[in-house]
Amino acid sequence: MPFLTDPDAHGIDGPAFDVVIPSLPGYGFSERPARVGVNYQHVAGLWHRLMRGLGYERYGAQGGDFGAGVATFMALNNPQPIIGVHLSNLEIAPYTGTGARPLSAAEKTYRERNEAFWQEEYGYKAIQSTKPQTLGYGLNDSPAGLAAWILEKWRSWADSRGNLDERFSRDFLLTTVTLYWVTQTITSSMRDYFDNDNRRFRVTLGPQEFVNVPTGIAVFASNFVDEGTPPREWAERLLNEPHERQDTVSPLR
Repeated sequence: MPFLTDPDAHGIDGPAFDVVIPSLPGYGFSERPARVGVNYQHVAGLWHRLMRGLGYERYGAQGGDFGAGVATFMALNNPQPIIGVHLSNLEIAPYTGTGARPLSAAEKTYRERNEAFWQEEYGYKAIQSTKPQTLGYGLNDSPAGLAAWILEKWRSWADSRGNLDERFSRDFLLTTVTLYWVTQTITSSMRDYFDNDNRRFRVTLGPQEFVNVPTGIAVFASNFVDEGTPPREWAERLLNEPHERQDTVSPLR
């Protein structure tokens, strides 16, 4: 953050920015509306209202994971105030249906690796996107169950070679679990999957919808260790090419 808020102090020749960090609805100390459909688009609209309410006319957006989906739709649905977008991962899958250019060899390899990864890892997502409330009763009742549910993903997805202690301190991991436990937000956070991945609410892209503001995507060596890294041409389908919203192309998550 200091690089953004005080670049001069770090030898950076660039403008200083205010940094506004909202919490996604239903996580930590943020409540989630008592209704369904609080998806990427809905939260993108909330963040635009937040920034206008704070007095900003122009601003950038950054996000990772679900936040990357929100930042993407901030640019898709209301690009006028957005000076640029930075994503920690490509959350929204581009349109690849009728009329799209054929997949490159690199894109085919990525999709195959991605599909193989989710064959092993899809279980949590399937239940969280269909029955989050039922699962939430169990996780919100058992700290051991909550810790197992959360930390199993840290073990599977982090570059830890199966040993979390090699990468993370116990204090960090316990703080992460405790935040969900003391705020009782594991269930409300899982509703993100229901509202974004359940077929009743899923928002997807079509051949005439694309991001037309400057966008950068961070590529990390071990972001979802075995999921694979999307090739540049995969991202360009969403960021550079005309892409109308359909009902069949799901997010990458």
